[in-house]
Amino acid sequence: MLNVKDPVIKKFIADTHDYVERRHKKLSDSSEYAREVRENRLIKLMCDDWTREPRRYAEDLNRDYGYNLLGDDIIQIFRRNRFTVQDKRNTLFELSADAANAFGKALSSHTQADYDNYMSIRKNAIQAYKSRISERVICIMLYKKNPEINTGKDFELMERFGNVFTRYFLYDISDLLKATCSGKSKGNSRDEKKDSNQEKIELLENMLNRSDMLLKDLQDEFEARIKESHQDDLVEFFSRLNSDKYGCILDAVLSARNGVRKLRKEKVQLQPEISGLFILIEQLANFIRDSEINPILKLGAVKDMRLDEVENCDYEGSPFLNNTEIKRVKVLSPGWVYKDKDVQIARPRLKEVVGG
Repeated sequence: MLNVKDPVIKKFIADTHDYVERRHKKLSDSSEYAREVRENRLIKLMCDDWTREPRRYAEDLNRDYGYNLLGDDIIQIFRRNRFTVQDKRNTLFELSADAANAFGKALSSHTQADYDNYMSIRKNAIQAYKSRISERVICIMLYKKNPEINTGKDFELMERFGNVFTRYFLYDISDLLKATCSGKSKGNSRDEKKDSNQEKIELLENMLNRSDMLLKDLQDEFEARIKESHQDDLVEFFSRLNSDKYGCILDAVLSARNGVRKLRKEKVQLQPEISGLFILIEQLANFIRDSEINPILKLGAVKDMRLDEVENCDYEGSPFLNNTEIKRVKVLSPGWVYKDKDVQIARPRLKEVVGG
């Protein structure tokens, strides 16, 4: 626990509060940050326990913030932020927790050695998980592990910070920590004043340089969001196509194409009146493929699967008794993904094969 009565820590907290407010004022007052808010609230929950199932996170977010999320919504957030591999995700949060603890220790001791240790752990956390969200996880973890630095509504204001804003805010408070830790072991008062002024100059120069970098990174993020928005629209379109409301069109096209190819392979003579329909089916299948929409499983296949393999599918059958039990299932719907399995459009639908 930080000693908030320590003048050095007290000043650090006040300066950090100014940094939060300064960055927050650059954000517009609109609902365009709803996604960042939802993601940051999820990360806060994960900082307490990063090993839980997506469904449990959805339940807590719904309870605390009035959302109406499902486990699939959390899985989509995981995919968007490269959180899908649990071992890598665990490593990021573990190293972030270590960095946050080292941060608190350095702030309490005001020593250069502890500051260097914090920076080393922070660097390892960022390098271990090469994703734009790494700094955001580290920054939120700093506040979770050191709640004393949260004054007023700082943590609430930071909910609107995306990857770019959080990255530069993390750099800013790390610079503040560096100035705090390098200011303890000085010589005489004249040298202290000289060194202090030099540190302030260096701090301001760093902030100026980062302002230029921030503008460029924000532009890159804006362009990425436009591209992602196009992707979201495409995914929404194909998700609706394969909904029950429209008769699972993707599944129907795949099934019809396979049927047509089977008839041609068997050299079945088809009536000329319906040949145009078969051409249309092939064209629809090509359109789906060219849009980088691909099936997850093979339609109609019969497979032996464990519980962990069917938990992301719509499974119809008797419950699994344990994680090692194997059941034979038939693929009624293959499920669909967009672009190398980055985004799931529809879950596979499986049915247990009984007997035979």
